[in-house]
Amino acid sequence: MGAYDWTNWSVAGMGCGVPVTVRWLLRHTDLNLTQAADTGDPAREIDFVVTTELSDPTPWLSGGELVLTTGIGLLGRTGVIVDRAGCEAYVRRLVDKGISALGFGVGLTVDDVPADLATAAAAAGLPLLLVPRPTPFVAIARAVADRSAELQYRSQELAARAQPRMTRAAVSGGAVALLRELSAACDGAAILLDEDGRVTQSAPASVSPAIMRAVGEQVRGHPTASSVAIEHDTVIVSQPIRVAGRTHGHLAVAAAHDMKPTDHVLIGHANSLLALDFEKPHRLDAVESRVNVAVFALLLGDEPDGSQVQQLAAEAADGHGRVRVLVVRGLGARAEDAAEALTARLVARRRPAFVSVRDGGEVAVLLRGNDDDAVITDLMAALPRAARRRSRAGVGGPVPVTAVRDGHRDAVTIAAAAERGGAVADRRAVAGMSLVASPSGRASLADLSRLLIDPLVEYDAAHGSALVPSLRAYLENHGQWETAASDLGVHRHTLRARIAKVEDRLGLDLDSARVRAELLLALLVKD
Repeated sequence: MGAYDWTNWSVAGMGCGVPVTVRWLLRHTDLNLTQAADTGDPAREIDFVVTTELSDPTPWLSGGELVLTTGIGLLGRTGVIVDRAGCEAYVRRLVDKGISALGFGVGLTVDDVPADLATAAAAAGLPLLLVPRPTPFVAIARAVADRSAELQYRSQELAARAQPRMTRAAVSGGAVALLRELSAACDGAAILLDEDGRVTQSAPASVSPAIMRAVGEQVRGHPTASSVAIEHDTVIVSQPIRVAGRTHGHLAVAAAHDMKPTDHVLIGHANSLLALDFEKPHRLDAVESRVNVAVFALLLGDEPDGSQVQQLAAEAADGHGRVRVLVVRGLGARAEDAAEALTARLVARRRPAFVSVRDGGEVAVLLRGNDDDAVITDLMAALPRAARRRSRAGVGGPVPVTAVRDGHRDAVTIAAAAERGGAVADRRAVAGMSLVASPSGRASLADLSRLLIDPLVEYDAAHGSALVPSLRAYLENHGQWETAASDLGVHRHTLRARIAKVEDRLGLDLDSARVRAELLLALLVKD
């Protein structure tokens, strides 16, 4: 890409962002256009193509056009081309309107470009193109339109490529690296100023003092709004860097060419990146202040303000202010190492790390309320393999930040029911297992199991029978003889006989729903 010499104000080139020019049109071999000698700079830019045979088309022109004519508008009353004065007046009207070039179609009204017209164009510095008769004017208009669309697409493509480069530069190199990328993308000088309009950084580093002054004056004149100005043939675009009513400074780009829409998009993107960078210390200061308040309250022996503590944890919540608690139990001496591994994984995923080592070798982790199984599986993969094999893990459902204690209790209960070394369990795993998972419930059921199940276990051991598995199959199949017998691989009459033996040994009636429920729980605690 070309560059502008921002030290001495001289144009050194414009690179691949050049619009459609007279030179490009002359190089379009299918059109077979030629330029009359000494008739203006072929670097002129063409915005649009207009065909007209009016002697004065300027009321319908806006500047920047390539005007195409066959010379009918130059014919006098006698039907011949006007004299030199008439040609000069025609050219002067077009030049004063700011057209880019004049195309003259030969072989129709006249066989060649009138000499007086060529002389007038050369004197005015207006490029004069000779259009041969086989070349239709519409082909020229289509070529310019297609080229303009191609350049516009290319400009948008370059902008799309520039945005991720700017983002990477901002992350890895800060404001200076971002300004360099913006300067290259916009083909101009990128300048960062403080709140008072003083230049703090620029790319390139050596920007003309005159530009610095012009940019500073523009920023001070528009401290809270974006602005565009032209100073010394230089276009200056400035924007305040503002977040939540705070102005962190100003971003400006100065270029020797009109800013394209994509340039404005890139400037806005750079502004957003700078705003994020400037806001980071404010966010950290706010968090640190809340932490300090909570710590000081603890040092004074006070209970910390619950609302402040909840604000600290709010960063871990989802968009609805909900969190989930993950509990990993049975880690023993490996709890500290496990907590470090989980913290490192959260940080690597750019997540706030709320990880706590609890009594009894337990680790608790605060997750977002909308974190799904994939997120939790990825987090658990960070645990050392040995720790994972020995542990049980459970995760509670989404709760408000104000109900983290309840979420933790739920996760502890679920983890107790989880399979050791297995997948992380959720509330679905507790269904039918909550009494077994709870320490107090398990203790009560263990007493029940000794009373009701141990006698059957002893009988099976002494007689080689299968009363315990038969009872389990019967209960888990809700007393359905056919299904339970099929699970066991025996005839239903065999199963009936075994269940009758169970009732006889225990002195119980299995027709009672309460008896069946207690027997099933007593069996489950044996697992």
